[in-house]
Amino acid sequence: MNHDSPQRSVDFRNLLFTMGGLAIVLLLIVFVRERTVLQEPPVVAEKQVKVEKKKLTQKTTLDIQPLVTRFGPLPDFNSYRQVEKRKAAFIDYLSPIIEYQNNKILHDRARLEKVARRILNGEALPGEEKRWLKQLADKYEVQWNSDDPAAAVFRLARRVDVIPLSLALVQAAKESSWGRSRYAVEVNNLFGQWCYDQGCGVIPGERPADAIHEVKRFNTVSDATRSYIHNLNTHPQYARLRRIRQNLRMRHEPLSGRVLAEGLLYYSERRQAYVREVKEMIHQFHLFQQQRTG
Repeated sequence: MNHDSPQRSVDFRNLLFTMGGLAIVLLLIVFVRERTVLQEPPVVAEKQVKVEKKKLTQKTTLDIQPLVTRFGPLPDFNSYRQVEKRKAAFIDYLSPIIEYQNNKILHDRARLEKVARRILNGEALPGEEKRWLKQLADKYEVQWNSDDPAAAVFRLARRVDVIPLSLALVQAAKESSWGRSRYAVEVNNLFGQWCYDQGCGVIPGERPADAIHEVKRFNTVSDATRSYIHNLNTHPQYARLRRIRQNLRMRHEPLSGRVLAEGLLYYSERRQAYVREVKEMIHQFHLFQQQRTG
């Protein structure tokens, strides 16, 4: 990771005399460059998903272009009799999908960093960049003020970021019983996401009589994965997760799934017990991957 020179640091500190300067300095700190984004034990897939044009790999910079890919339907994980083989197949199927969605986010994050630098250098944003920035603000539910784009960039820097592979895999495994639950099989919902419009999904059998929620229907597992990541990046109940992630960025530390799991207190009604289970599952996931590669 590149660190700013002493002279550059002095120049940055001079910006602290204005609130706008403070915002830009802080948002530039949270952008991490020339370093592997998810510094956790890699997933080694025994069977690679077929990818068109480019092969999905772990990226080491933020200069990432969108990937064109097609993923198959959810496999029948009930057909696996051995637990270890079922887990391995689940990991091998879902990992490229998570990485694909994360890579798309990194592409936007890289462009966001360039916009931040233009603002820092006192450059006027072209109309195209302003329109893109407004679209990104709308997507991530950030207030937009055309007279103060720096404020939106600062808030977006906390939201436009990835979810560690280990955390996404473990939550999918936990919520879908390793891809075997009714909701995973019927509506591609691996992450336990709800919706509130009639007919938007399937009615859970355990739903109270006065409740209106349904388990959301997705056309593909990739759609469900994108929705899950976007939910963590935008919903007010996961603000703590985003703060934890931003703090890790500012300290130049890896994005650890176990550390970010502390921000999932409201993902389940079981609260802290759920967080503890997710963290333990992440630990077991790493051990499992080490056994597979050892």
